[in-house]
Amino acid sequence: MSSRTGLLGMARQGRLDIIAGLLGLIAAIALLPLQFLLDQVYIRTLPIVLGCASLLYLHAARDERHGEVATLSIGTARILPPLVILGSAALVVIAAASEGRTLLFYDIAAAVGTALLAQILFVDNDYFSPGLMLFQIIVFGLVVRFAALYTTPGFIGIDVWTHMVDWTGKIYEARSLQPISDEKYFASPLYHLLVVGSSLLLDVSIRTALFIVVGVAMPISVLLIYATATFFVEPRWAVFATAAYAISASVIEWGIHLIPTSLGLIFFLAIFYSLDRMLRIDYKPRDFGLVVFFSVAVILTHQISAFIMLVFTGSGLLAYFGLSLGIFDIGRASWERSSTRESVNLTGLLVFDLGLITFMWSLTPYQGGSFLTTILNYFVNTVRDTAGAGNLASSSQNIPPSAMPQQTLMQSIVEYLDVLGFLLLLLLTIVGCLYIIRQENISHATFTCVIATVIMLAFVFGFPMFGIRTFVPGRWYPFVGAPMAVVGAIGLSYLVKNTQPSVMVIVLLLFVVVFPASSILASESTQDQPAFADTQTRYSYTEAELAAVDTIRTYAENKSTNWVTDHPYATVLTRTQAHNMEPGAIQNGQVAGWARDIRYENGTTTTRMVEADTYIYRDYQGSGAAYFKFYYNNSTVSYTPSVSYKQMCGGNKDILFMNSQVTVCNSAGA
Repeated sequence: MSSRTGLLGMARQGRLDIIAGLLGLIAAIALLPLQFLLDQVYIRTLPIVLGCASLLYLHAARDERHGEVATLSIGTARILPPLVILGSAALVVIAAASEGRTLLFYDIAAAVGTALLAQILFVDNDYFSPGLMLFQIIVFGLVVRFAALYTTPGFIGIDVWTHMVDWTGKIYEARSLQPISDEKYFASPLYHLLVVGSSLLLDVSIRTALFIVVGVAMPISVLLIYATATFFVEPRWAVFATAAYAISASVIEWGIHLIPTSLGLIFFLAIFYSLDRMLRIDYKPRDFGLVVFFSVAVILTHQISAFIMLVFTGSGLLAYFGLSLGIFDIGRASWERSSTRESVNLTGLLVFDLGLITFMWSLTPYQGGSFLTTILNYFVNTVRDTAGAGNLASSSQNIPPSAMPQQTLMQSIVEYLDVLGFLLLLLLTIVGCLYIIRQENISHATFTCVIATVIMLAFVFGFPMFGIRTFVPGRWYPFVGAPMAVVGAIGLSYLVKNTQPSVMVIVLLLFVVVFPASSILASESTQDQPAFADTQTRYSYTEAELAAVDTIRTYAENKSTNWVTDHPYATVLTRTQAHNMEPGAIQNGQVAGWARDIRYENGTTTTRMVEADTYIYRDYQGSGAAYFKFYYNNSTVSYTPSVSYKQMCGGNKDILFMNSQVTVCNSAGA
């Protein structure tokens, strides 16, 4: 078949990749008007990404030729590795001197990330060393994450306070799981037991044990991406997949917010590798046993991770059925024999995982019942009461646009910055998917990656479009990022080899310059010290703020429950058992109390203001992006205003406690 045959001609000849590319382009154009109906960043950007990816692939497929991208000079190629190591060392010095990750830290980290990707994409084959590149990726990943972990008092994030201060701390003291017998992690305690066991074995605090065990494992686990990608592409592109995954914002996020999701992700990457290995080689029983072992480890670690693992395993079986239909015209002598064996083992694995998950979740206590029944009831109620096309679950439906808090220019910029890295990787992933479904390229392993990516993205974007968030879509990003990185590497390899160099240089430079900066500066990866302090929310706390938590815990015992502060400070106060807190609600420019949702029997919901008697003000509320509720017409919406001391503790309120950054006050006579 001539490579210069027209696209329509190739489509008429049954080229599935061309047909899919043309349909993707049509779908992108058709989806563009959706942004006028629904205001959401992905709705505005996904059609553009889909259209650009389809055009890139169709351009390469229409006029396939051997591409030769310009390479760096020998001198530059030799100097970049030492620069990456020196840059990583400079990051350590900056973080130590500044007592945290500052804007300068992020700028240099972005430059180091650019130097990494430049080596991968532009160094000549004669000077390209996969081992040296992987070493740089691991060093850089460790520095970026541990600069946050060790310069932050306490922990970073929200859930980690419950896991470490409440549950793990109690397990450590009791030397048993009895303290969490009523919690959902009673049946999935591997994370907590691992931290407690490491703390006892190494004779260190549970905080240090967490950093040593899970914190170190997170950046090293990206080597599993490299091991998986080598099944499908040359080492250069396998290294690219590893770097792209390691630098991704969501992967950095779970490398500093160390909770069971982080450990579950590590085990998922092991399953991703071992299952793809099983689909690629003439494997032995021990290889299949490895998949089963890591499946059990995920189930004993984290419920959401276990469900995602189940989706990925099911994708392997769906890929087998899809290939068996004959539309891809496999026509290989070994296909029928090997695929039958794989399908039997995949079916057995899926049945085993599903059975074990059902059994464990039936025993898991959660909100007065079992985890399984509670989640199923929640899902059914969500579908029945709130699901609907275009339902983005906004709580501001009764607030007119003129009364809504207006988004600033900087907030708009950060909104796009947060998704830019993911969108760039998605563009390459779409190209890779189109290349894989080309009949002569497809295999069970690659098609499994395609099916898994599509299904997992449906959980990330599809279900939330209909108001269904039972599956916690925000937790899926680092998991779907694994097959996306591998498929994206396949797509980029194809583009480089078959696209005009002038076009590819632009694409590669865009990725080299933009991807590291957007990922490292994103809100998810800068939760400890945001790069844009007045726009991105800080999910860590200063020594003074944590000292106030201890004081409030002592004072608030047996006191009134109507306390308010900002989000996320309310969460650390609640999760460390200092006192139950609510994010303050602002009405007529004042923090009037907190907003309470009331659900009626007919399914309607309204919001009422509950008057507070005790207020907690911290300086961050005036200078940072702390969240409050905007209350209007019995509805609320979260936003980040600049709240002054007067708005919280002004007027006739009495001061109960004050340190250098936090003030606790209450209404006179309360």
